[in-house]
Amino acid sequence: MPDEKLEPIIPPPLEEIEQKFPAWYLGGVKLVLLTLLLIMFLSMIWGVWETVEQAFIHAKNGLLSMLKSLLVNILLLLALLEVSRTILTYFTLGRVKVTYIVDSVLAVLLSETLVTWFSNEPLSRYIELVMVLLALTILRVYAIQYHPAPVGAKEKRPFLDASLPRVWRKKENGPQNKNSPRQQS
Repeated sequence: MPDEKLEPIIPPPLEEIEQKFPAWYLGGVKLVLLTLLLIMFLSMIWGVWETVEQAFIHAKNGLLSMLKSLLVNILLLLALLEVSRTILTYFTLGRVKVTYIVDSVLAVLLSETLVTWFSNEPLSRYIELVMVLLALTILRVYAIQYHPAPVGAKEKRPFLDASLPRVWRKKENGPQNKNSPRQQS
């Protein structure tokens, strides 16, 4: 039996899951998540404003102080972006991916590590943070390597896609063929 390959467990389709819950519950969950997204969006706008304001305040104390402030604030904004990405993934895929949760926690812990570094904490605090970061990194690699999706399955394109918009992309096929339907009409 050790030679027997285990098949990955594939979650049921979202429609099948949604049929088991009352509509008012699913609507309430979506309303709560949309409210959280709105709050996080407003927090990110406020955070950008605060980052710029703090940069000017710390500029009086020197360039190093300003850069520390910028670095910590930008990492906190990126952590908020990762959390919102996790919520948006729930809306697009109907489930939450483990890698997105781990990415969110990693982003928060990286900013916490920088805050600890700049506040001259004892060495034991650094060791604790590095151990947690190492464990989360291993978990992230493990989650990617043993992803339960079947081979060849394609996921929906996420809402926040890093690729360029279609109008900015160069045509991949080169110039169109003279016999193409577009040019004949």
